[in-house]
Amino acid sequence: MGLTSRLTPRACLVLWVGLIMLAVLPWADFQNHTHWWRMQWVPFVTPPIKVLDVLINLLLYMPFGYWFAEQRPTAGRRVWRAVAAAAAISLATEYTQLYSHSRFPSLTDVTNNVVGAFIGAVLATRKSPAEGRVSQPALR
Repeated sequence: MGLTSRLTPRACLVLWVGLIMLAVLPWADFQNHTHWWRMQWVPFVTPPIKVLDVLINLLLYMPFGYWFAEQRPTAGRRVWRAVAAAAAISLATEYTQLYSHSRFPSLTDVTNNVVGAFIGAVLATRKSPAEGRVSQPALR
């Protein structure tokens, strides 16, 4: 039995948000001034765009979306709430990267994070809460 099977979805979500923060915040070179000129405003157009970065961002937020949607199995609109929460966290973490010399804040990352959370939340809604069987996705 794995660790995540013994934890509640809320506990998994909290731990995963902590992992996201550890992974993306500029812990090593936080500066006292912003670098707006480094901001990559246009998703998938402003370089550098790396396929590996896209995949990592998708995979980083898929568990977030899944556990966010899982913590309230009877609540309506859980996919969109997961997407909104992922967007808020992603925008906040990208904002902190404006204070870094080594990080590149990017709306491409935000977009990938939100899509990853959406995929995870849809996967969570496809599972029946009582039986664990696959059902139709609930996009409400």
